[in-house]
Amino acid sequence: MRSHLFCIMLTFLCFSFTMTGNTQGTVNLMNSERELRDLFKEISQALTDSQKIASSIEFRERLRSALQIEGSAEYPWDSLRYMAKITSPDGLFRLYNWNVPLTGGGNRYFCLIQFRKAWKKIPPCALRDFSDSVTEPEKFIGDSLHWYGALYYDIIPYTLRDNSTSYILFGWDGVSKDISSKVIDVLTFKSSGSPGFGSMAFPDFKNGKLSRIVFLYSSSATMSLRYGLQTIPGKPIWNSRKKEYQSDNISLKMIVFDHLVPMDPQLEGQYKFYIPSSETAEGFKYENYTWRYIKEFDARNP
Repeated sequence: MRSHLFCIMLTFLCFSFTMTGNTQGTVNLMNSERELRDLFKEISQALTDSQKIASSIEFRERLRSALQIEGSAEYPWDSLRYMAKITSPDGLFRLYNWNVPLTGGGNRYFCLIQFRKAWKKIPPCALRDFSDSVTEPEKFIGDSLHWYGALYYDIIPYTLRDNSTSYILFGWDGVSKDISSKVIDVLTFKSSGSPGFGSMAFPDFKNGKLSRIVFLYSSSATMSLRYGLQTIPGKPIWNSRKKEYQSDNISLKMIVFDHLVPMDPQLEGQYKFYIPSSETAEGFKYENYTWRYIKEFDARNP
């Protein structure tokens, strides 16, 4: 009987300690969120670019400390409304991402990667925006200290031939007051958790040697870049009776983006005058461990 009572008391004490620990963790996260919210206001209220960047660096380091509190990977950080918080579909990591608009019309980007699941003991990784030093973005291969900055809004995991996983990232970049861009980047991880950016995952797009894809267009326009179910024409088959090629439509999940054109053919290459063409899109479908290019098609789904 005493042994049974002792087991019950021990179980109760363990449960109490666990609840106390969880409660304390939540309190710490709430306090951190309150401090971070006030610090984020300082970024928006700063008068000069140097003040904005200095406040963002301080915010990044405070956030990195907060992300090491137990339970932070599931914590919603709801009051930090102007910071993107995106979890990879496989649950392996979470991105915390924000931008600082600069006086000249460009942006500086900040991002932290927090690991979860099997990698949750790896400390959060801060990315440092290296965009200003990149002359050829579509050929650039980066890492955490040399990152082609963007404001990410979607993550698509895909499997490589060796059964490892890479991630497609969709991002936005306010290049200048006249030009915006959408970015398709590729994120990979080493076994240590070290991130790499850029990979030749698009073998039949343009010259097939691009490490990322950057779409430039007028900042007054809106370009669509998304991943979802899309209907496209299937492979043409010769109909000998009608003496013509015919194809049935097929539906599949794929990357879909607007086909960009200059407002006037004489403005070719002047990207501040590029806008999406109506109802015409391009895309990539995942096939044989890579992303195959699909040329212009009618983007309207039935």
